[in-house]
Amino acid sequence: MVHENSVDMINAFSEKKLFCSFLFLVLASVSFAQQINGCWYSADRTRLYEIKQTSEHNYSAVIKSSSRTTDSIGYEVIKDLVYNEKKQRYEGVMYAVSDGQPASVKITFDESNLNRIVLKLNRLFFMDVVLNWDKAVD
Repeated sequence: MVHENSVDMINAFSEKKLFCSFLFLVLASVSFAQQINGCWYSADRTRLYEIKQTSEHNYSAVIKSSSRTTDSIGYEVIKDLVYNEKKQRYEGVMYAVSDGQPASVKITFDESNLNRIVLKLNRLFFMDVVLNWDKAVD
């Protein structure tokens, strides 16, 4: 009788532990997905981009300000950005400011600095182009 109660208590504890772990993962995914909103500086700080949610699951990025004379404020550099929960990253299309050429982009947060996002573009056949954007702090 005592043995059965102990097994029941262990099972109940394990179920609660599993539920709490699942809840934590869901909340972490939601908060992770929300952090992409806001303003981000290019690595050389000549451009300020703004990432906004455009629909329930889509985001886009526009140039909010730039010290480069050839840039157009409001130019949409990233479109159709969605969060891929399975791969824990954002995926979309990035457009070159100079010629409008599209490239597939994958965005993750820098593990050592959550105020930095890492953008990987598939522009070359054998090598990805990597960009870093830093969070603009108000």
